Amino acid sequence: MANDKLRQLGRYQIESELGRGAMGVVYKALDPVLDRTVALKIIVLDDDAQERAEYHSRFYQEAKAAARLNHPSLITIYDFGEEGSLAYMAMELLKGTELSERMAKGAMPVQEALAIAEQVAEGLAYAHDNEVIHRDIKPGNIVLLPRRRVKVMDFGIARLKSSELKTQLGTRLGTPKYMSPEQSTGSTIDHRTDIFSLGIVLYEMLTGAKLFTGQSLAEVLNNVATFDPPPPSRIRPEVSQLLDLVVKRAIAKKKEDRYASAWEMVNDLQLCLQELAPARYSAELENEVPEQVLAPQTAGADEKTVILKSPSDSGSFNARRISADVETSNRLILAPRIDSSKALARLQAPSPGDLKRLSRMPKSPGFLHRLLRDRDLAWLSMSLVTSLLLAALLVLT
Repeated sequence: MANDKLRQLGRYQIESELGRGAMGVVYKALDPVLDRTVALKIIVLDDDAQERAEYHSRFYQEAKAAARLNHPSLITIYDFGEEGSLAYMAMELLKGTELSERMAKGAMPVQEALAIAEQVAEGLAYAHDNEVIHRDIKPGNIVLLPRRRVKVMDFGIARLKSSELKTQLGTRLGTPKYMSPEQSTGSTIDHRTDIFSLGIVLYEMLTGAKLFTGQSLAEVLNNVATFDPPPPSRIRPEVSQLLDLVVKRAIAKKKEDRYASAWEMVNDLQLCLQELAPARYSAELENEVPEQVLAPQTAGADEKTVILKSPSDSGSFNARRISADVETSNRLILAPRIDSSKALARLQAPSPGDLKRLSRMPKSPGFLHRLLRDRDLAWLSMSLVTSLLLAALLVLT
């Protein structure tokens, strides 16, 4: 790993070590040119030519994937470079707490868990719009910042759809207990793998329980693929049935059964937040006013970004970016709060009578029923009857 006595790399003056991971060491460093403190991630490029090329490609991919993203819920990348056998990446220095530390204290308040999941889902939706899949969403890669803000970091195994670095089929990258079934088997993945991982994180925030565990890697992966967990409300009664359905859809084993996009999950999480505090949340949404449409970004010629501003507790405004291509009307105008608990309960546990009615073949409506319901058919029938009566009268006279 990098030299512990390293004091300078490129233009960056290294001050202290922040942490170590599978891909390298992260230091706190000063950028004297811009006079700002950054987090400097460093990896040692292997002497073996093939290993060096692989590490370089993966590290460069992380920089490229994260640098093209500009969203309040995603970490910002400033610079990337090489010096000798070291490759480095300068990024935003986050002053907060990892979600894993917060979750170690037990189950979180439902509203707090929802607010965190909603911000992460927005960041992922923006990344997916820019063709970046994170592939390693877990509590250790989510940072809680002051004023209830959230940042997703560590795009170390993120995949760009246009990337030249291809993951071989059968190779597993990520954290096993937060992988989707298709990711754990090395199958083809898409953006829905991030939705599955976020669903696991949300489940664990709500319940305080680890969802997929095991004594060995094989047991963990088998649980990911086969274990069907109970709804969070069975462990935590205050979890609503609507939130149960959100979690269930996010962690569906088949990716076709999950949310088609992270934006859909954002919408449902906002509905759950509104269900908890309808007056406050509706007021916040009503005060979100589009400020401007920015110029197209480099990710795509037709891509635009809308900045929405919402008030914080201190009265100032926090900016959120969302894709202008996403329909936002259903995000800003919420349906009135209704009590659907009985209907949801019947859907989740139908009675024998319900099952019988659902399984029987539908019958075609009778003529009299159609006559009462179909105005056009009624007028046609009346016209025919009238014509026949007139014809009969003419014949008789």
